[in-house]
Amino acid sequence: MIPEITVAWQTTVAISKAITSALKTVKDIETKEAIAGIQDSLLDVQSKLLAAQSQYEALAEVKRQLEHKIVQYEKWDTDAARYALKEIAGGMFVYVLKPDHAAGEPIHWLCPNCFQKREKSILIKPGVDWLNYKCHRCAFEVIPTAPNYPSNAGEGFDIGTPHGF
Repeated sequence: MIPEITVAWQTTVAISKAITSALKTVKDIETKEAIAGIQDSLLDVQSKLLAAQSQYEALAEVKRQLEHKIVQYEKWDTDAARYALKEIAGGMFVYVLKPDHAAGEPIHWLCPNCFQKREKSILIKPGVDWLNYKCHRCAFEVIPTAPNYPSNAGEGFDIGTPHGF
């Protein structure tokens, strides 16, 4: 009977160890599942942080571009104030550099079409003997005629005569 008790005892110990091992395995599985859940949450947070960083960088680029545009607009406004719209022939207008804003530049005319697009384009003569002036950007052309050519702009300054017109 003692050998049977010993075998029973050993069986009980073995079962106890098996149960402990099974419980440990269950705890390990629960722990592993909990860790996996935490890792999934961390990956989700990391993904959201990367998306937020990408949005931040995109917004920072938009901000930089807008700041650049503001600087360009302010620069244009300052430069545009140096010019006045003048009629150089019946119904033909150009922007003329104001003599008191010339700062050493020769008096010149700017294309009114390009000026409205915030671009400076000096009207030039295509040839030495030609009377017309042409914009190299938009092909605007003006042919001032002497009888209609105002000698005074009415604002206290002459509109100038580029290229000895």
